[in-house]
Amino acid sequence: MDRTQPNNLRVYGVLLRAGKVLIAAESVMGRDILKFPGGAVEAGETPEAALMREFIEEGNLAVTPAYLLHVPGTLFSPWTQGEYTPIYYRVRGQGAPRTPDHEELELIFMEPKQAIESGRMAAPEILALKRALNGAPSGANSS
Repeated sequence: MDRTQPNNLRVYGVLLRAGKVLIAAESVMGRDILKFPGGAVEAGETPEAALMREFIEEGNLAVTPAYLLHVPGTLFSPWTQGEYTPIYYRVRGQGAPRTPDHEELELIFMEPKQAIESGRMAAPEILALKRALNGAPSGANSS
């Protein structure tokens, strides 16, 4: 079966520890945003493999995808003014994140309520975080 990867397929991981969530604080197109560690799924790569690679690249942190949280479909990003197709996973991992000098982001553990109420997170991230806080997969589709 021939499968075509959606345009701009992105994968993100929600890592919860001690009541906090790992957040990537960064600037996108001049706007300060909060998102989860992750990024592009490269050609020939599974979303799970991309997620593990991105956590290593962004934070020197090995993670394992635990379960799918949210697959909202292809969306329009108000930050980049382009389409993207995000996938969100709940991930598990040990150790402290250490962002390499070349990465232009800051990884921080933050209170989920603070992240949600910051006005700096997109709606799909908020929904994925709420699902992760509920503690069990409840379907991956939007709603």
